[in-house]
Amino acid sequence: MEKLPLKSIIVMIQKEVADRIVAKPGTKEYGSLSILVQYYCDVHKVCKVSRNCFVPPPKVESSVIKMELRPPKYYVEDEDLFFNVVRHAFNMRRKTLFNALKPIGLREEDLHNVFIETDIDELRRGETLSIEEFAKLSNIIYTKLKK
Repeated sequence: MEKLPLKSIIVMIQKEVADRIVAKPGTKEYGSLSILVQYYCDVHKVCKVSRNCFVPPPKVESSVIKMELRPPKYYVEDEDLFFNVVRHAFNMRRKTLFNALKPIGLREEDLHNVFIETDIDELRRGETLSIEEFAKLSNIIYTKLKK
């Protein structure tokens, strides 16, 4: 599939979805959608749009966001694995990273070593990790799975 020669995308979406897209680590809005968009784009809110701007007024507020496409900032060995790690980390938000990533397919000892090698506490939760930390995790997991 050919990529479109886009530099930026401006969209108006429901405010809550916009909040999730622009969210930073450690916030309740931060999740896999935040990482998916921010992996490929610099994104920011342009403005809020009141429901009173529409006839009839919808039940939700809207926001306009601008996504500036760019190459990923962090090197990832395998993007499918990277997004799989992200998905697992957010599937059960209350689980620690160690427990959330057990289904990835590593032996427990190897998974413990992944956290040691990345210097990421395995008791943290997915919503506290930056994209860079997810990239580190997925790259070390990739090397362990290749053995």
